[in-house]
Amino acid sequence: MKNISWMKNQSLFIFLNVLVLLFTCISGNAQSDRVMFKQWGEFGDGPGQLKFPAMIAVDNSGHIYVVDQHNHRIQKFDSQGNFLLMWGKNGDEPGEFNYPYGIAVDSRGNVYVSDMNNHRIQKFSSGGEYLKSTGSYGTEDGQLKYPYGIALDEKDVLYAIDAFNYRIQKFDSELKFLSEWGSEEEIGFRLYIPHEIAIAADGNVILSDRQNHRISVFTSDGALVKRFGKYGEGKEAGGGQFSEPHGVCVSKNGDIFVCDRYNFCIQKFNSSGEYQSGWKTSGVFDDSKHFPLGIAAGPDGTVYVTDNYAHCIQVYKP
Repeated sequence: MKNISWMKNQSLFIFLNVLVLLFTCISGNAQSDRVMFKQWGEFGDGPGQLKFPAMIAVDNSGHIYVVDQHNHRIQKFDSQGNFLLMWGKNGDEPGEFNYPYGIAVDSRGNVYVSDMNNHRIQKFSSGGEYLKSTGSYGTEDGQLKYPYGIALDEKDVLYAIDAFNYRIQKFDSELKFLSEWGSEEEIGFRLYIPHEIAIAADGNVILSDRQNHRISVFTSDGALVKRFGKYGEGKEAGGGQFSEPHGVCVSKNGDIFVCDRYNFCIQKFNSSGEYQSGWKTSGVFDDSKHFPLGIAAGPDGTVYVTDNYAHCIQVYKP
């Protein structure tokens, strides 16, 4: 009987330690309200396979568009992760890509892609038909130096991160230049290689200010509203601390999700920028270190994450 009692005590001890490990691996002190539902994708160049996926977008029907960056193409999936179609190849002709990065879908289902190393933005139909493009290398209005993340507001105005010009440019849905903002003189600090951009329901623009290790929020015209977050990396990093935040998105109810890349986790904030919860995107019970890069929220609250080094899409549900 003593052996049985000892075994029960050992089992309880192990179980409690597993719980402690689970909760301490969650970024910050709050428990996550998301669980992994599924994942799909693997390294390769076939349909449904991925090579270093970058940003991701979801349309109003729940279709998922992924920037398959090192395959120089876009892939489209249904809400269950079933492959539907793909388009693009390496090159600089219309419809071709040279390391694409950002992606966004407008109210009509058209798809916009920032063609990073071609210094342009391209527009396609939902079926991948090339429609038009804008941009060339330079510093003038409408010119770009390595465009990163892009986002659309409710009026289909496109906001593009012009990364190495350290500014944001705005275009209409026909890709005609509207305005630009974000200089150090205008906002009081330098946008240090922001990577992704999202638009809140109130029209404010949310940037993952990567090398500043924080999130910056602006009005649509570039007036600074707030900044939140600070640098923190490793086991001691808590909620609201970042190590090079990359992907950012806003859910239907206004929650802000951020890919905290080098802390290997997702952090969730309310619309005021207050930390709510977080979760690891790699194994809780091992030392694997994957790299969450892009993130998008579906109409039903599902969160989709591109794991840049595991070459897959992770799906989290409430």
